Order: sequence, then structure tokens, then C-alpha cells
Amino acid sequence: MGRKFKHWECRSSEVPTSSDAVLQTLLSNRSFIPIDRLEYGDHGLEEVIRVVSDAIRNRRRIALYADYDVDGTMSCVSWIWFLRALGYDNFVHYIPCRFKEGYGVNLNAVTNLIEVQQAELIITMDTGITANAEAEYCKSRGVAFVCTDHHKIQLEKMPDCTILNPKLHPDADYQELCGCGITFVLLRRLAVEFPVPPSLWTDLLALAGMATICDVVPLNRVNHRLARLGVEGLLKSQRPIIKKLLRSASLSGNADEKDVGFRLGPRINAVGRLGHADRVIEAFVTEYPDLLIEQMGLCNEERKKIQANIVAQATKQALEYPDAPILFLGNSQWHSGVVGIAASKIAEKFWKPTWLFQEIEGKGRGSARSIPGFDVTDAMQGLSDVFLKFGGHRAAAGYSFDLTKTAEIRGRLCEVAETLRRAKPAQWESRIDFDCALDPAWIELSIVDKVDDLKPFGHGFEEPKFCLTTPVLGVNFYLDKTTGEKRHTAVLTPGARGGTQKIMFFNEVLEELEGVTQARFLVTLSRNIYQGRASVSLFGLDYDVM
Repeated sequence: MGRKFKHWECRSSEVPTSSDAVLQTLLSNRSFIPIDRLEYGDHGLEEVIRVVSDAIRNRRRIALYADYDVDGTMSCVSWIWFLRALGYDNFVHYIPCRFKEGYGVNLNAVTNLIEVQQAELIITMDTGITANAEAEYCKSRGVAFVCTDHHKIQLEKMPDCTILNPKLHPDADYQELCGCGITFVLLRRLAVEFPVPPSLWTDLLALAGMATICDVVPLNRVNHRLARLGVEGLLKSQRPIIKKLLRSASLSGNADEKDVGFRLGPRINAVGRLGHADRVIEAFVTEYPDLLIEQMGLCNEERKKIQANIVAQATKQALEYPDAPILFLGNSQWHSGVVGIAASKIAEKFWKPTWLFQEIEGKGRGSARSIPGFDVTDAMQGLSDVFLKFGGHRAAAGYSFDLTKTAEIRGRLCEVAETLRRAKPAQWESRIDFDCALDPAWIELSIVDKVDDLKPFGHGFEEPKFCLTTPVLGVNFYLDKTTGEKRHTAVLTPGARGGTQKIMFFNEVLEELEGVTQARFLVTLSRNIYQGRASVSLFGLDYDVM
């Protein structure tokens, strides 16, 4: 048992004694066989290609309707870059307002696209799989409706239209593509009939890879390949917006998936969380994105402050339900655009499926985040009679409901979760996997090289974690530059070749380690380059005093 996680679960009892042995352990633990090519096939594509090709050839008015997160906005940008590369300009795009319209396709927007914008074909991206009413309206007006989405299919709400959803693919590896991933597949197939410059694929891969990482879809063989190519595309792209975005986040040629997930993605998402995500589209498709990129940075800093406040207040609320198997918490002051990432923090902190929502105008609107083994979308499916709208994935979902139903929803969700908890009580106990134990005396850059060869890491293809049992030589604290208070902890341990190694715990003050002489640590490894010299960096995840 560690300080943060109740259970440490070792995936391999072997203790590797070489960097090659470490690599074999990592591959074995993940049962991972990489693929060289993405081969989606024609599953669901033929009818979509027919409808879209017909619209392009006949210069019909196309409306691009995309969700407001990174996955949706990058899908929309992909379409715009593709159509512009064809010299096609008879299109309009639409991003709903998170606060006024909420999650999913809405009929008012569709009506406006048809009546005002004169759309003759509507293509949805990262949304639409429950838009049955909107699809029916399009059919009544003689407007083609193509739904490209990757969210879980709800049969009773499935629209009667042309659908491209990877969940319908026969190969499970392709079923986990994100919205921008399936957009990339579609555009690749469309390019057979409408060729575009080869350089465009570098740019579109950059967007698809970024969306794959930021949407936290499982990094199975397909998504791992797409994410890896995407990171390479980001670094190779000559698009001014991509180069400026990387520069604004202080990223260079050695950026990796962590930089995409924690530095690029949040900057893009922050605009839609605090304002309107259409500004993201504007930044990516105009020739003068500098002011909008600056806004991304400012919004992201503001988002961090709002998130910290929500997490602090939700933590207090959660303590009022110590025995509940789930957390269903709301506040009128919580920002509906930020509750999702706050819910992730609360779910991790209390190890419970968590629903956080803003209370506004008699409605609750928010996001859910889960723990391993609990499907939040399935849980809400069983309560479809009391939710106004919901949809998403196993681990994350959006929803809205009438506030008069708050107690009923909380109670019924608790019943669902309690049944599962009784069947699998250990599932509600915090746990962390690690790959194997390592001898700290020979942790050198050759091991980091092997780890780096496996990148990118993420959901479903976790970053390698190792257990070190080591003497503790001392503890240092790094101070916050603003407050002067302790903020980070550096644990000094014996390193390779008789040197000293630091294990860094960022944003944690571990005063209890002072005076400890021996401990176990869970760590990740990375390469640090300082003044031209490379060394191994150890980042602490948890510890256990021996």
C-alpha cells in the first residue's frame, strides 16, 4: 500500500537486468504488436463517399457541424483545409455554444443552417449519433444528413441517415477511433476521387494525432499508430498556425504526446470552455492567428484558476457522501465548461465515478468521469427517463437534466453502482499498475531509449512505471516562485555509477519523508537535457515507507 494508491499491482515478477529485457517486459505486459499501415477498408465509407462526392461535383452548399472540443474542432479544421485544397468554397461551418446549446446536435442550429445558410448537405463531426430528430427534419426538407461520430450508439436515438461510426467496424482496433480519426479516414478515401497536395496529409495527420491524444481514446494498435504519426506531423508541418501554436507553448522539435495532451490540447480546449470554440476554427483557418493564439494562452490560465476552485468546492461536497459509491455534485457557480476536467480530479481523488454539474435556470448541465471498470454512459442509459440528454464514452460523458430530479438521479446512480460494488468491491479501491521492479543502481539512458521507442503513451497504452526500493539520502523542497512556500519535493537516492539521483514529486510537499532511510517508490523515466548533457529524470507517482 502506498501513500496515494491502496493497491500496487505488479504486471511482471521478472526483474530485468538489461535495457533489452526491459523492452521485452514492457511489450509483454501490454500484449502489443505494432502495425505499419492503417487499413480501415470500406466499412461504412461507400455511401458517405457517394453522398459527399455528389455534393462536391454539383457545387452544393455543405454545412460542417462539429463539437466544441479538440476532437470536434480539429475535425472541422480538417474538412476546411481539405475543401480549400480542392478550391471548394461553397461551405459553412458551425460550432455550437457550449453554454447556450450544450452537448450534441440541436434542431435550432440545423434549422438555421438550412433556412438561413441554405445548406444542402450537413456533415456532423464528433457528434450526431443521437440526432434522430434533427436527421428527420433534414429528410423532411430534402437535405442530406451525414453523421460522422465515434460516440456510443444508442439504438433508440440512432438517426435515420448516412452514418460513419467506427463503433460499427468489425475490427475492434478500429472501433476506438476518435472523431477526427474517422474524419481522417474519410478524407483519405475522398482524396481518391478528389486529389489534394501530398503536404496536406502531414497537416491532417497532425490534427488527427492531436485529437486522438486529447480525446483520451484507448491507444490500441490503430490509435497508437495514428497518434505517433500525428506527433511527427506536428513537428514536420509547415502550417503557420501549427508552428506558432507550438512556439506559444514553448515546444520544440523534441515535443511528445505529453506536450500535446497537457500543453497544446488544454490551450485549444480552453477557448471553448470559457467562450466560443468558433474562435479556435478562426485561429486555424485565418492567415493572422497571433491574437487568437494569445487568447488561447490567456483562456488556459483562467481555466486553471476556475478548475482549482471547482475541485476545492467539490472536494468539500464529496466529504458529505463518504459511503456513496458515486458522486453526483452540483453548484450554481461552477463553470459548465470546466466541470469535466474537475470531475476527473475528483474521480481520481475519491476513486469513485463522478458527475459534476452547473445548476442554471432549473437545469443541471455537466460532465461525468469514471474509474476503471465502470461505464458512466451505460449507467445513464439505465436512467434515460430522467436525463434530458446524455452521451459519451465508457470513461467520460456529457449530460443535462431537470434539477428537480437531482435526488432521484443521485439515488438511482448509487443503486446501480452499489450493485456493482457488492459484486466487485476491490474495483472501488484505488490501484495503480506498474511494469516491474528495477535496480536503481543501473538505471541509465539506455533504458530511457527503449521506453522512448514505444511512445506515444496514453489511455490503454500506459506510460511504463517501475518500482524502486532504495535508501533515501535526503529530501529537498522547491519553493513556489510567487508565494515562496514549499511546492515540489525532490527525494535524493543513490544513482548509477556511484552518483546521486533525484526522484521528483511535482506539486506535492512530502515532509513526512524527512528522516526516512529506506522506501519504495513508483516512478516513470524520462530524458533530461541540460546544457547539452543528457541524464535520466525520475518522476515519482507514489511511495511506501519500509
